[in-house]
Amino acid sequence: MNVIGIGNLVLDYYFYHNQIYVNGGGTVSNILANLSNMGINTKICGYYGNDYGGEIAKESIEKCHVDTTLLEKKNYLTKKFFITPNSYSSTCPYCHQKTKNYHLKLDIQDYINKDDIILIQDYVKLPNLSNKICLDFGYYQKLIYEDNKIIANFIFRKYYLVSLKEEVLNFILQRLNLTFNEFINKIDIYLLIITKGKKGTTIIYQKQIYHYEVKPFKEIETNGCGDIFFATYISEVLKREQITTKDLYEIFNLATQNVKIVINNIGARNHLIPNLIITKNKECLCEKFNIKNLS
Repeated sequence: MNVIGIGNLVLDYYFYHNQIYVNGGGTVSNILANLSNMGINTKICGYYGNDYGGEIAKESIEKCHVDTTLLEKKNYLTKKFFITPNSYSSTCPYCHQKTKNYHLKLDIQDYINKDDIILIQDYVKLPNLSNKICLDFGYYQKLIYEDNKIIANFIFRKYYLVSLKEEVLNFILQRLNLTFNEFINKIDIYLLIITKGKKGTTIIYQKQIYHYEVKPFKEIETNGCGDIFFATYISEVLKREQITTKDLYEIFNLATQNVKIVINNIGARNHLIPNLIITKNKECLCEKFNIKNLS
């Protein structure tokens, strides 16, 4: 059994403490990297660009022991994000060009086994699969221009685990004119995690609702916190034959402790493999840059 993530490789740039750091990024890739570190077999299925950023992103995910045999190199620029303490953008701060993401590799039936678990992010038009599906749903923008029937078909299909941001839930309830209880009664999800940031987490398991509060703790950089939180749930549920109320509480506490590890680092993967410290090559960071450290 593998957890196979459907997603293209991404490169993250962090501007902190008068330094520029770089590491692999992207929600699906970050979750897989964490799962691999937790002892779960993982694969990434998607594309990466034929640029220097693509090489670094592929090397990053491989160092996290994620199987990359389902990756393909394409003739495009790897998606890049530029992150500061106060901003998050896909537009380069030097050349002001924005890299667009490539389409997803969704024709996956020939690459997966019956017991493989599929991991997707946000709204993805997956083919009909009998596999268990894990969904990390943090952004609803792709659903804005879809009609309500398509939204309902996507939301109320069968899922294994779902991590749903509260703002996404509010969008769904408003668009489909549902109360929270009506939504809970309609979903077909083994375990639903509703994340509310500093307000805590709500878990829906077997139609029962569990609320968990989170105590404040020191933050350095929040990128990747949701990824390791969801990865912890996936890993722990896979390791248990049955889930009890005690298990739910223990998993939440473990996920919160793991978030503290990430939040005290710069970037989503620095706790797994060190960020590279880089400098500009000529005028920009979009093409080849200079690496200051190789540790």
